[in-house]
Amino acid sequence: MNVIRSRVVAVASAVAVPIFWLVPVPATGQAAVTYDDVAPLLAENCAGCHRPGGLGPFSLTTYEEARARADRIAEMVAARRMPPWQPVRGYAGSPLAGEPDLTDADIETLRRWVAAGTPTGSARGFGPPAAGVEWPLGEPDLIVSMAEPYSVLAGSGLEYRNFALPVDIPAPRWVRAVDVRPTPTAQAALQRVQVTLDDTGAGRRLQEEQDTPGYPGIAPDHGRFPPGDFLVWSGGRRTASRTEDLAWRIDPGTDLLLQLGLRAREQPVDVQASVGLYLTDQPPATRSIGIVLDAPALDIPAGEPAHVVEDRYLIPVPVDVAGVYAYLHRLGTSVEVTADTPDGATLGLLRIDDWRFDWQDGYRYTEPLRLPTGTLLRARFSFDNSSANPDNPSNPPVRVRYTPDDTSARAEVFLQAVPVSPDDETALVNNLSLKQARNDMLGLQAMLRVDPNDYRSHTDLAARYLTLGQRTLARQHLDQALSLAPEHATAHFNLGSLLVAEGDTAAAIDAFREAISIRPEYAAAHNNLGALLAATGSLGDAIVYYRLALQFGSRDASAHYNLANALLSTGGVEEAITHFREALTLTPDDPDVHTNLARALVATNDLAGGVTHYRRALDANSRNPLALVGLAWLRAAAPDDALRSSSEALALAQQAVALIGAEHPEVLDTLAAAYAAVGRFDDALATARRAAEAARGTVFESRVPAIEGRVRLYLTFRPYRMPVPDP
Repeated sequence: MNVIRSRVVAVASAVAVPIFWLVPVPATGQAAVTYDDVAPLLAENCAGCHRPGGLGPFSLTTYEEARARADRIAEMVAARRMPPWQPVRGYAGSPLAGEPDLTDADIETLRRWVAAGTPTGSARGFGPPAAGVEWPLGEPDLIVSMAEPYSVLAGSGLEYRNFALPVDIPAPRWVRAVDVRPTPTAQAALQRVQVTLDDTGAGRRLQEEQDTPGYPGIAPDHGRFPPGDFLVWSGGRRTASRTEDLAWRIDPGTDLLLQLGLRAREQPVDVQASVGLYLTDQPPATRSIGIVLDAPALDIPAGEPAHVVEDRYLIPVPVDVAGVYAYLHRLGTSVEVTADTPDGATLGLLRIDDWRFDWQDGYRYTEPLRLPTGTLLRARFSFDNSSANPDNPSNPPVRVRYTPDDTSARAEVFLQAVPVSPDDETALVNNLSLKQARNDMLGLQAMLRVDPNDYRSHTDLAARYLTLGQRTLARQHLDQALSLAPEHATAHFNLGSLLVAEGDTAAAIDAFREAISIRPEYAAAHNNLGALLAATGSLGDAIVYYRLALQFGSRDASAHYNLANALLSTGGVEEAITHFREALTLTPDDPDVHTNLARALVATNDLAGGVTHYRRALDANSRNPLALVGLAWLRAAAPDDALRSSSEALALAQQAVALIGAEHPEVLDTLAAAYAAVGRFDDALATARRAAEAARGTVFESRVPAIEGRVRLYLTFRPYRMPVPDP
């Protein structure tokens, strides 16, 4: 938007008259403004883009360059069009980090310099930046780079190109900050940067199909932001400094998807960039969780100049909001995000009145905004689908609806929220899952209104209904999907999941087999079929299907875990340990995987390893019954003094009794061993005898002789010790 200027209006024919800024006479004694005063302002606020080889269409690093465009500089900064910054200044309840700090006084300095005829002063500019772009946060711990440059052809317009960058790490790490460093030549074309994670390998496969580096796409569905975070910024800006407080985990085998918005220039530009990761070994004390406000049922009539949609969310727990990111497609014109607190106050979170797709960005608050329980979040989006919108891709305009592809109209706001209490994380995640399921259903229902024969939407909607326990509605949509597309493998897979929920194991097995016959590489179907076969006692067949699941999806933690359990049950302990460890590389905090790995390690007489993984299981879930019993047993009865802790053994065993009950033979046997370890032999005797009695006539019958042997030990006031393995 240009600055509004006075006009000269004539009733007769007129000659165009240039209109200039009115130049007031400087006040007496007011110091003259020279380029010496202006150069620091240009260096701080303009040189990020306006430098040799930069994104800006011209450089402003010398006096001659600034003087040649002095009028335009003064006009654009007075209108707040430059430096580019979309949010309304001062609207958010906490200032946004990185907001240009060009003050009214600075603008007045620029205006006075222009009005005075751009006096030189010393005429010393700040000079072009040194070759290369340094890392503002210091040298990264890990750098991943594009293998070769991508050439942006000469012309006009903006293209989006994605580059899959493998991250070579042997174990999970925590990322506290991310930055992107383009090569000097790339600065001329780089408009926007986004970094997402891809643990599916889809980006790498798409890249391999291209004749040139990378692959096209605005919003590839295989890329996801890090949990609870967003990594996006526009050209000329760099990422803000971060801390360990909001670090997020990256796992081995994950690719970074580097998406570059590239603006064509008069000459071809070679673009190459590196992503720097700043790492830490320690997980954060708290983790951020993404709150998404969106409008999945978007339906914008053709010609509508002001189409408004809104989404709301009532926060179930108190949170601190650390950042905000808004995404609209090219039809978007404005977005406003507010928070209505329970005391009746309204807090601004973000407002952009002149949305520009090519300058979309993510924003962090200088201080997090505390929102109490019961705060109502609102996101209001406006769209212009008229022919007056210069960004409208259709002329004449056409009706625009949401579709799953990456060119669809979107309306999304992402809030980076941190629960005030870590104990509230689960409640917030579960509540957001319900909201997401609701919004997904609204979007799918909208798509079915447009095309009632869309079998994929019927299939996906059935899955959402099944997640919410609505089995009747799930079956209705699956029946429609299969009547429309009998060979749709996903519909057969979802039918199998529905039949499992209904308890019809035999029919579920048939459904998963049908899904596999249609799509032999369907890893999830192989895994689920294996699980059902294992439940019916067919462990050999189950192992076959688990191996097929891993053949077609090697990064499936559940398949590694299921295969390990089956191998453990059939005596393949060493291989089971290998697959438990593979599962942990993918899900490092899974208490069940740690527990069963501990059982396998104990079976190989690695008691220290058993203690370690039982402990990690309890760190993740202090109410894990198998881990409580397993660790209590080792702490009470391990032959190595260094592994025993009689007081901890008794505390753990008592927790297991409280959780499982006082009639379980294994729990009672463990409690008896713990009593004996602390010297309470009368309690040990009574508890062991109860354990033997409870085991008779049950699946624990085989334990009775061993329990009775321990009774004899307790009668002679001796604790039980596990046998020392042969060397």
